[in-house]
Formats: sequence, structure tokens, C-alpha cells
Amino acid sequence: MATIRPRGDSWEARIRHKGWSVTCRTFDTKFDAEKWAREIESEMDRGVFVSRSEAESTTLARALDRYETDYLPRLAHPDREFLRIKGLKRRVLAARFLAAIRTKDIADFIKEREAEEVSPHTIRLDLALLSRLFEVAASDWGMESLGNPVRRVSRPKLPTGRSRWFEVYSSICRPC
Repeated sequence: MATIRPRGDSWEARIRHKGWSVTCRTFDTKFDAEKWAREIESEMDRGVFVSRSEAESTTLARALDRYETDYLPRLAHPDREFLRIKGLKRRVLAARFLAAIRTKDIADFIKEREAEEVSPHTIRLDLALLSRLFEVAASDWGMESLGNPVRRVSRPKLPTGRSRWFEVYSSICRPC
């Protein structure tokens, strides 16, 4: 059964359910607290509840730090990834909690990078790093409830490459 109580200017919902650890969260309105409590209790009753507390309390910057220490040493050439992580930590997105990052936030990140006139390939590499981070967090770090918002966003199109062979061939085979 959930207990909803005022806590300063906000409301705290605390759920104690047999067989599950105590789960609590703070909300701005009583309605939001009651709604959340009903959803979580329903998941607990069905046996599908997965705790979101770690994903809701870990920022992207802290996850990038953990990714850097746990995952980068496994790579053959971690230098570029290290620089990419360093750049991502300076973004506004890095202050957000992992559970709060949505596809719209990733789309805004892409638009921000395009406005900086960064090449589409660089943006795709940034997205690949973020996607890998979300996958590692969900599989290795125990954040099973965490979805990968990068997977659902449309990536920037890569420009067509150069056709050097055609240039060389056309200069040799000119009509007389």
C-alpha cells in the first residue's frame, strides 16, 4: 500500500509491498504522486516491477565517468572515445538524469551539433557513444528499466563520398 504525505512544498509517495524493497519518490503535486504509486503498485502486483532508482539518480555526466573507467580500457584505441566523452560532459544534456533523457532531448542535441556546423559523421559517432552507454547501463550496470532513446532518433544523413575514380578516368579518356 502506498503512503502519500506532504513534504515541504512537495509530496512524497512511499510504497511498501511484500516481497519488494521500499520504493519512494517525491512529486510536485499530490495527483502525480498518487498516479505514480498506482502504476508502481500495479507493476508489483503483476511481478514486472524493475527498480528505476539508480537510473533516476544517475546523471549522464556520472554515467560517462563510469563508462570511461569501466568500458574504455577494453578498447584498442580509447583516445578518441575519451575526447568524445570529455566533449559530451560539457553539454547541457550531461546534467540530466539518465531516466529523464528522451528521444526529443537527443534530437535537440543533434540540432545543437548541426548548428555548430559539425560534420554528420562526427554527430553519428557521438550518437554511437551515447547509444553504447545506454546499452551498457541497461545490461551491465543493472539499470534494466532504462530504455535507449538514441535508438529511436533519426540520425543525420552522411554526404555522398567523392568519386575519385571518375575524375581520373574522365581526364584520361577524353574524346578527341
